[in-house]
Amino acid sequence: MSIFTEQDLLDAAGSKSFERGEGYLDAVANLTEDGPGVITAVVYGNDTYDVVLEYGPDDLTGECDCPYGDQGYFCKHCVAVGLVFLRTAEAGPVGEPQGAAIDLRAYLASLDHGELVDLLDEAAGSDPDLRRRLHLRAARTDAGAGPDIAAIREHLGRSLRTYGYLDRHGAHTYAGAVADIAETLGELSAAGHHVAVMDLAGRALALIGAAIEAIDDSDGGITEEGEALVELHAEACATASPDPVELADWLLAFQLANHNWPELAIQDYTQPLGDAGIAHYAARLREAGSAGNRDGWLIQHLREDLAEAQEDTDALVEALATDLTHGYAYLRIADALTEAGREDEALTWAERGAAEHPEEPRLADYLTHRYTTAGRYADALKVRWDQFRHRLSVPAHHQLLEAAAAAGEADHYRAQALQALRDAAEQPQTRARAAQALIDILLTEDRFTEAWHAAETLGATRTQWLHLADANQTTRPDDALKIYLREATALIKTTTKHAYAQAADLLSRARNTAQATNRDPIWQAEFTTLRTTHHRKRNLTTELARRGLI
Repeated sequence: MSIFTEQDLLDAAGSKSFERGEGYLDAVANLTEDGPGVITAVVYGNDTYDVVLEYGPDDLTGECDCPYGDQGYFCKHCVAVGLVFLRTAEAGPVGEPQGAAIDLRAYLASLDHGELVDLLDEAAGSDPDLRRRLHLRAARTDAGAGPDIAAIREHLGRSLRTYGYLDRHGAHTYAGAVADIAETLGELSAAGHHVAVMDLAGRALALIGAAIEAIDDSDGGITEEGEALVELHAEACATASPDPVELADWLLAFQLANHNWPELAIQDYTQPLGDAGIAHYAARLREAGSAGNRDGWLIQHLREDLAEAQEDTDALVEALATDLTHGYAYLRIADALTEAGREDEALTWAERGAAEHPEEPRLADYLTHRYTTAGRYADALKVRWDQFRHRLSVPAHHQLLEAAAAAGEADHYRAQALQALRDAAEQPQTRARAAQALIDILLTEDRFTEAWHAAETLGATRTQWLHLADANQTTRPDDALKIYLREATALIKTTTKHAYAQAADLLSRARNTAQATNRDPIWQAEFTTLRTTHHRKRNLTTELARRGLI
């Protein structure tokens, strides 16, 4: 079959799309010939687009599900696929083997020792990653004489110190360096070099901590590989028996450096620190706090960790009470006191927290549990009522009614809650939140007439309008049809496959509503207009056909 040319692509797309397509050659993937004259591929752009090209002696057509291609145009993605295909085809048909596979291992086995050394040395000269790994392996063995700790230490500085920003590709390379170092230190640890591992792992973690803020580690590769270094350092400290005071100074200095990662926890070092090291650490931490360290939150966090490591409830409460500007601090204090068996003190702290932060749901949960367990149902109901008035949400409403039922006042508080929502919906600062909660609650309770009135008066979300349409298909069919058509039209305008599928589902519901309520002529007129407006959208047509609408 005759192949097309670049001129054919230019004629099909026009100069503007052709030029843009030339910039997408690297974005083409999974290029295959699905049959004579049929090419498929994926192109990565703002989204992932599926492309199909079909060609014959006198014809070239292209389909793409991007917004431009979905209107029937030969888009830049079609151009890119065509160009890649043509340039691949110059070297042979797509997917056709270009000769018998070479047995590389057999070839390498045929070389003598000197040739292998020369070949590997040459490869390492042009491949920084390979050179790094070979240098590290050489330092681990030192030609059979044992590990060269100084060489490994020097390697850490070269591999883990960064200069400027590293993007995701650079982060991947950096993560590989971290993995190689972790493997090396793991072997040293297994061989009993615990003092060296403690020093080297500590240095590596400090270098990573200094570099990580300027690295795009969004894939998490560096932190994942680095966890092995964190574990190796703690294990080495436990085995090497370092001076506890020196270890305490090193650990606190590392923590106060405030690295985004790694975070070393004192709980992992209590054994090598011992009583003397922990006492020294605590004293130095107090000095850092009294010196007005600008990262006060970090000092507090370290104080909390220290108190938990020492199992000192009073110290933990004191640390947590440093910042009571949020309700969760009160909850943590209550939990710590409860765990210590000091339940009366815990309840006092929780009640104080709820009074100052009535919107904190976890405090409300704690108090409700305590009051309900003690048979104090009226107190539990008061907590839930205060929480509901501050949160104005469906979950808070559900919890309120549970507490009201336990106190024997469900009907009263159901009415009170709805009135509170209506009142809040009249206030500008709470209008949107209260209106949404009110409509959702009315829908949940099947009070559809009230819900419809609230939606018309206060406004509703797209999901709520669709719920209302579903609930009122027989009682308000004309209104339900309008909602389905309105929301389907809005979805079609977004021009994505998922939106087309959703729009087709809504149109199917509209058709069913029209047929069930003798409004088929109205439906047919509206649907014909919609089809005429969007007839070029092939993916939409496919979804409509799939549901039997056309």
